[in-house]
Amino acid sequence: MEILSLLSIPLLAVVMGFALSLASKFFAKEEDPLVNSISELLPNGQCGQCGYPGCAQAAIAMSEGSLGPDCCPPGGQALAQKLSKLLGVPLQSSSETKSYPKVVEINAELCDGCTRCFKKCPFDAIVGANKQLHGVLSDICTGCGMCVSVCPQDAFIYKTDPIFNDGWAWPKPALS
Repeated sequence: MEILSLLSIPLLAVVMGFALSLASKFFAKEEDPLVNSISELLPNGQCGQCGYPGCAQAAIAMSEGSLGPDCCPPGGQALAQKLSKLLGVPLQSSSETKSYPKVVEINAELCDGCTRCFKKCPFDAIVGANKQLHGVLSDICTGCGMCVSVCPQDAFIYKTDPIFNDGWAWPKPALS
């Protein structure tokens, strides 16, 4: 009787594994390669600036034609051009001008360290401690504005961050 109870768990695991493998083949869903290509280009930060809750939903909307290639502010003009080529859709004339992604910066004079901003930031781009000055990691910030909406002191300032653009380069050193 003890042998039967010892073998029942591994036998049950094998049967369940086999059932799950059959179910994964039977219920498999064909993925659209265009949606996958668009998703690979998008930043996948789920910031919601395009009007969709995540980049996966935005990729589906772009493949269906209901969302333009210039919808992603964190991606900027460089991403819009790549998506335009991939989708075969020309960029609108208003988006032809050079635009950089926005990020936020904290005004040190107004921040009182209430910690509401870094609790709200989905990307952990804000650092600081309670009743201390906070800072924004601009490499991580997507400019989603969730921190701006909860700040009672209006200590956040939007600024353009050219480091996300493909054409960005270090400034040349001055000759002495």
